[in-house]
Amino acid sequence: MVACHKYDLHAAKQLGMRTAFVARPLEFGPAGKVDTAFEAAFDVNASDFLHLAQQLDC
Repeated sequence: MVACHKYDLHAAKQLGMRTAFVARPLEFGPAGKVDTAFEAAFDVNASDFLHLAQQLDC
C-alpha cells in the first residue's frame, strides 16, 4: 500500500501488506505541519513518487 498518512500504512502493515510511505510536505499548505519523517517500520520510504519509482526499479 502506498500512502502519505502513516496511520493508514501502520494499519495495512498489521494486515500483512507491504507498505510505502511517500512524503507530502505541502499537504496542508506551506504553513501546515506534516510528519514527513521516514520510518523503518515501512518497507519503502520516498520523498516523492519519482523517488518511489526509482526504489521499485520502475
